[in-house]
Amino acid sequence: MKSRYVHFILVGTALTALSLVVWAQDGDRSHQHEGVPGASVDFGVLPTGPLGPPPCLQSGAIGGITDPCAYKQHHLTPDEVTVFKDGEVTFQIHGGGHALAIYEVSKDTTRDEIGQFLCPGADPATVPTPNLLNCNQNAGNAAAGHIISDGHGDIVIVAGPNVTNTFPDNRVWSEPGRLMSAGGQQFLNGGTTPAGPQSDGQLVTYRFLKNGRYLVICLNRSHALNDWMFGFVNVVGGEGRSK
Repeated sequence: MKSRYVHFILVGTALTALSLVVWAQDGDRSHQHEGVPGASVDFGVLPTGPLGPPPCLQSGAIGGITDPCAYKQHHLTPDEVTVFKDGEVTFQIHGGGHALAIYEVSKDTTRDEIGQFLCPGADPATVPTPNLLNCNQNAGNAAAGHIISDGHGDIVIVAGPNVTNTFPDNRVWSEPGRLMSAGGQQFLNGGTTPAGPQSDGQLVTYRFLKNGRYLVICLNRSHALNDWMFGFVNVVGGEGRSK
């Protein structure tokens, strides 16, 4: 009887350990974001007032190319979502000058790892004033060639230098491994209403058929390479291969 009792304890312990492993793997793939059937992401920001105190413009072309705080509108909200396999993510465009592309990356790829290939230094999303940025409105960095790798060191994007300032040089244009793109030659329409139920920006929807981690990046060279305009989609719950 004692031997059978010990056997039950060992089996129970093994099952508990297996459950913890499965939970840990799923948590790792989701990056601690709860999975949902589908998600919506705001791609960019339509400014309705100054983007901050001076030196941000307080009037006139707020958010335009002369506004040193324009980087504050070049982000995704939220910048990371987790959906179940076969789930759709809808990206609603806000503001101007945006296009997007999606690439698969390794599941351990972090935002900082990607960002350092774009503009080394602090994440612009965490910087309150443009004076602390390395590449704010840096035409040289935006025009330079960039090779972007994931957490495994695999090359994901090769953005050649902008030599001609015409398509495709004037975009972060890299076809190998790309799952989709929208707004390549002509930027997407951000509409006239900020994010919310009445927003009228263009919608781009993609259905994720395989679990894994995916990079969603703006094709505007300045937005992506200077301002780190990108985010992630995690896909969980499927049997497909993930990197």
